[in-house]
Amino acid sequence: MQHAIDIDGKKISPSSSGQIAVCGFCGEKVRGRCGEINIWHWQHVNKVECDLWKEGETDWHRVWKSRFPFNWQETIIIKNGEKHIADILTDEGLVIEFQNSSITPSAIAVREKFYGKMIWVINSESFKNNLVTENVSEKQLAEIEKKYAAKIIHVKKYSSIGLESIKKKPSLRTSEVETLKDNLNRLESVTEPFNIYNKNADTFAEQIINIWENDNLSIDPSLMKIITDDALVSKNAFLRLRGDFKRNKHYLDLPGKTSSEIEQLYLERNNLLAQRENLKALLSEELKFVASKYLILEGEIAHLKNVLSFLNIEKDAPDKELQNLKAEIDNYINTNLQIIEDAHLEEKYNNMKNMDKLDFIWKRARKSWLKAAAPIYFDLGDGRLFYKHSDTKVICITVSDFISKCNPADS
Repeated sequence: MQHAIDIDGKKISPSSSGQIAVCGFCGEKVRGRCGEINIWHWQHVNKVECDLWKEGETDWHRVWKSRFPFNWQETIIIKNGEKHIADILTDEGLVIEFQNSSITPSAIAVREKFYGKMIWVINSESFKNNLVTENVSEKQLAEIEKKYAAKIIHVKKYSSIGLESIKKKPSLRTSEVETLKDNLNRLESVTEPFNIYNKNADTFAEQIINIWENDNLSIDPSLMKIITDDALVSKNAFLRLRGDFKRNKHYLDLPGKTSSEIEQLYLERNNLLAQRENLKALLSEELKFVASKYLILEGEIAHLKNVLSFLNIEKDAPDKELQNLKAEIDNYINTNLQIIEDAHLEEKYNNMKNMDKLDFIWKRARKSWLKAAAPIYFDLGDGRLFYKHSDTKVICITVSDFISKCNPADS
């Protein structure tokens, strides 16, 4: 230990070898050990069982504790008649435990339950080669750039300049016309269901909710893909409410119920009605979002029709007609290029915010730490720490940044 209690009851560090004080935890005598190699510390005069949670003190422990204020170090915590020595207890009530040796999952759980608000710092120098990481942000950034480049090529393919080049090659022109027709048929079949809703997202949402409210499951098969979209998070809850309504109505229609039973069933029905009204607003927004993903294809359909017209237009067609087609085609392309560019910049920005996050795996799993609930920092011994951000992500920070985070007053 680095601290003991002197005759005046003050917490002190040893000043000379042989100096006598008492252990603040067990009350037994301790003697100062002040050599030239190890950090000065206290050692129990007699072999006693002190805090069973404390492992053998190492220089690694002592260096870490010395980075924090004196009065935060080796603080005794008493809860429900049980007491233990926290390596560090900050003014904010955060316990920092430094762990050098292996520890069982059950011991981790017991300590986390006792300390509550705590973090672990683990000496990982001996097994840091087991911590395999990959900068996931760099990998994602490469994918973002690849996807962006492909979108740009796809959009620019049917510019008026590109179409002029295609028209000069009869075989290529024929092939492109067939491809465009296939794409148009596919897109029109996808958006066809919205014809009955005047191609309007609000009308679509209203009608679908009306169908589900009236217990009508005979929905147009062409709508099935749309209404099973993953974005419809509240759909299942809404349909479960429909089942609850049917059950409530069934019990209300049964004869022989007392007035109190009837009253209770009507109370339940009113509660179900309130739940349904609250859910309808959310479901409506989700349905409109799903519809918008299909309705936006109308613009692409119009563009492909213009492209087809341009490829099929005869050489002797009026110049004004040709110029109008060119203008519509290039305007659509320029608008979409800007949309793609804006989305690309936003995606890159979001990726850059996570540049310090790494993919994290164990080559040889340290299973004892997999179930730890408190934050874990792996000390690599080179001035860096890996913070276990989630099951698969870590953040690399410096020791000085860690100290500043735990002790802002010292930064």
